[in-house]
Amino acid sequence: MNKEKLHSSISEENANQIATMRQNFKRLRQEKGLSIEELSHASGIRTKILADIEEGRDFEVQYLILLCRLYQIQPHRIFFGLD
Repeated sequence: MNKEKLHSSISEENANQIATMRQNFKRLRQEKGLSIEELSHASGIRTKILADIEEGRDFEVQYLILLCRLYQIQPHRIFFGLD
């Protein structure tokens, strides 16, 4: 399946959850007072990948898991509002 077909098959609800995930990752990084470079050093994830996650570009799910572990949150929670 090509990316165009995949993106057109994402429901509005899923698109909103993905947008929330990206916002949550950025918010968590900023709340910790970390730059993308500092987060890269702490997580071992390249700065480009971290920027891709926050800016809405494609990335591999393994990075979502690594960041959730770093922030000590359950992966499913990243898709919803964080308290």
